[in-house]
Amino acid sequence: MMKQLRNLCCIILSAAFPLMMKAQTVEEVERTADKVGNTVNKLGGMFKKKNKEKDRETPAATNSNTTPASGSNKITINSKYTFTAGDTLLFSDNFESTETGRFPEQWKTDGSGEVVTIDEYPGKWFSISPKGLYIPRIKGGIMKDFTVEFDLIIANNNNSHTLFMDFEDALNGNFDLYPKNPFLQVRIYEGGSAWVDNKAKNVDSQVNSAAYNEGGKKNHIAIRKQGERLQVYINEEKTFDITNAFEAKLTYSTFKFGAQFNSPAAFLVSNVKIMGITK
Repeated sequence: MMKQLRNLCCIILSAAFPLMMKAQTVEEVERTADKVGNTVNKLGGMFKKKNKEKDRETPAATNSNTTPASGSNKITINSKYTFTAGDTLLFSDNFESTETGRFPEQWKTDGSGEVVTIDEYPGKWFSISPKGLYIPRIKGGIMKDFTVEFDLIIANNNNSHTLFMDFEDALNGNFDLYPKNPFLQVRIYEGGSAWVDNKAKNVDSQVNSAAYNEGGKKNHIAIRKQGERLQVYINEEKTFDITNAFEAKLTYSTFKFGAQFNSPAAFLVSNVKIMGITK
């Protein structure tokens, strides 16, 4: 840059020199050339200073880009579906033997209901009413330890709703949701909020299930009672595993379920299976 400026000044002086000679003496021309040279030196110094400052800024800018710390606080948790069905069949109903539009003979209720078919899923489904309770007809009742499984579809829902599941120590066909007999109740509300209550054992447990489907998708509910322990699975998610839920000396011989919902919603049930545990 300095060399270019000097060459430029020399060209300018060469072009102007004849004119300057007419108006100035040789001594004046020399003084003018010295001034121009000093100006060039000053300009060159300015460019050098700027370049040095730019060079100093470049490393600083590079240092400001910090590298993210290696590693992460995210971990992957692995589990598996551990539900095991009982070994002795006590009750089974997929509603295939029931004519469409009729109430299934293997059940009793204080409400109403009918067997239907749906376009989205194969087989037959039990469409229950919003106010009734339903008890499977099991001669002699359920064994002391047992498992319960069924498929559930909640269709056309746009309001609050509740699924009721009760286990009662009685064979008196009581359809009350809050009987005088010892009982344990399971509730699943809209949004997957689930609740287990047994006042005799001072159990009052509530969790939220992320696996519960309410938009016309199929749920598989699996329940296991062994001794005092209660396990509830929703679509292979272990929703509850309470070790002191049941009273050890009692036989919860009656299983009943129902739902509370508003039209146009529908609760559809199929593939109900109740197994006793003898081993």
